[in-house]
Order: sequence, then C-alpha cells, then structure tokens
Amino acid sequence: MYPTEVIVDYDILRENFKALQALKPHCHLVPVVKSDAYGHGLVQSSRAFLAGGAERLAVFRVEEGLALRQEGIDCPIWVLLGALPYEAAQAVGRGFTLAVFDIEQAKALSEAAERRGLVQDVHVAVDTGMGRLGFLVDDLQEALAQIFALKGLRVCGIFSHIAKANDVMHPVTRRQVDGFRRALKMLPSVCVENHSCASDAWLGDLIPELHYARPGICLYQEYQVDGRIVTHDAMTLKTRLVSLKTMPAGATVSYNCIRTLTRESRVAVAPLGYEDGFLRSMTDKGAALVHGRRAPILGTICMSMTMLDVTDIPEAAIGDEAVFMGCQGDEQITIAELAERANTTPHEFLCAMGKHRA
Repeated sequence: MYPTEVIVDYDILRENFKALQALKPHCHLVPVVKSDAYGHGLVQSSRAFLAGGAERLAVFRVEEGLALRQEGIDCPIWVLLGALPYEAAQAVGRGFTLAVFDIEQAKALSEAAERRGLVQDVHVAVDTGMGRLGFLVDDLQEALAQIFALKGLRVCGIFSHIAKANDVMHPVTRRQVDGFRRALKMLPSVCVENHSCASDAWLGDLIPELHYARPGICLYQEYQVDGRIVTHDAMTLKTRLVSLKTMPAGATVSYNCIRTLTRESRVAVAPLGYEDGFLRSMTDKGAALVHGRRAPILGTICMSMTMLDVTDIPEAAIGDEAVFMGCQGDEQITIAELAERANTTPHEFLCAMGKHRA
C-alpha cells in the first residue's frame, strides 16, 4: 500500500460538535458539511455530527443534499445555495430548506412545488455586506412581499454571512449586524429559523439573540474559548520516508535551487507533495514530525515529493513515519500552523488534502 495517507478521526468530529453545542445549549447548531465536509467526507462527517446530537445539517448544493438522502440520512437539510432553476423539480419535497436569493429563482421553485402539490420551505438570503448572494437590506421589504405571495413557498427565516467575523468592532461587521437586525424586524413572528453566524461570529457572540447558527471550520480544527481548547483537529496527513542520504554543504535541494545546504546534511525524501494537497506554498517552510521531532522542509515542494532535513534526528531511517499534519509523540503540527505558514486559510488546506482521503 502506498505510504501517504489522509486520515480522519470521526470520533473527534462527534465530540467537537458536542463540545460546541454545550457552550450555548439555547442555540441550535447546524453543522456545515459543504465541500465534502471541508475535505473530511460528506457522509461520514454528517453521521458523526448527528451522532453528537445535531438535528439538522447544512450543505451548499442540492447535489450534496441528494447524496445524503441516498445514504439514508433523513434529517432536515439546509441548502445554502438553494436550487438553481434547472434543479427545482428534483429539489422540492426532499426535506430541504432551500435558500432564495433572487425573485426569478423563487418563482421557479414555487412553480415546481405547486406542480407537485407541495409547499417548499425556504430561507431568504440577505446581503448585509458580504457582497455575495442575497437581497440588499434596502430591497428586502419588497422582495419579501413578492416571495410571501408565492403559493408554493413557505418562508421559515432569513440568513446572511459576516465578512469579517473575527473583528467584532470592524465598521463593516457593525454595519452587517445592524443591517441583519433591521432585516429581522421585517419578518412575521412565524419566521424563526434566522441565522447569520458561522464559526467566528457565533463563538464571538456577534448576534447572541439568534437561536440558530452554522458552525463550519470550528468543527474540524482546534479552537479555543477563553483559553480552553474545546475542539480538536480531526485530520492527519502522514507518509513514510523512502530515501535517505548525506549531502555536502553547498549542495542545493529541489527545484529552482532555492535551498542551499549550509552544512553536511542528512536529507530524507517523503513521497508526498502538492498532488496530495500539501500546498506548494509550503515550499521551504515548516517541518514534518519524525521520531516526535521536527524535521525542517528543504526547498520546493514537488508534485509527489518533499525533502526533509533529518540531520538532527540521527535515528531516522528509511520506512520511518513522517507526519506533516497531526500528532506524533508529544509534538503536533496543527492545520492552523500550516495555514499560517502557507499564508492561506485552514479551509483551503483541508479541502485540498481531503481529496486524497483513503
């Protein structure tokens, strides 16, 4: 078996959900499992969250919701993109709550529901400042009037998304919060499934009066609340060393000769690279764990190989495990560390690596 593996611990995902829900029991958490559950596996992750007590799930596309239905997952599912017009017929009557962000989209969905004698639940998307999908707050009153008039739809609530949730005092964040609260006043009291908070916004109590939230990345990686770790990384990326040799000072390593050895060095080759989702932006940065110690990455990340400096790990040998993300001994390389070094988000790294999950 090829030695490079991406492993997900679904027990950790289950416990992550339980730990987050326990922080604020009054708020219904709806785990976001879009994009193959951030690379962790759509179906397996969904089952883990449901086992942890989740009552609903959130996906992005109708296709993802249908995939869950095909696997026997019958809980309510929020579809955050809603149904595009050509998907309306297959989306209605499946236990989905579909986003609506455009009047023509809403009309197509209503017509599809009416043809089947159904009333389809929807959430109306509101653009409070993200600049993506949704009706602008100033246009919402008129849009709601048109949507409420469609006989095939039942509006269950509205939703939005915060552009800079990790900065609660940022002027855009404050405008978004104020705008969403203004939008809430336009709704009748029966519309109770209102949500705007994803991970950072929810953990930061940005709109604490909401009874629904959509945790995403905080379910999959380590997060701290008041200095206490409440969730943990669930994904591990590891391989085994396939080559080991001593190279002289002055030798260069990997493409473009960006790393020149300053001392005689033992250089190991790990059969792992950007084809495995280990981003090329990790070139000459960070380390892998070998025998519980950090072996620095040398030079450019290749498509299928990465070179490591194991000079200070004399017991390193061909066949030894090299952990590029995860724990080994008392050491850990977290997804947050990798993302910081690569100048990206944990989301990108996890989605890239998750495509190669066993």
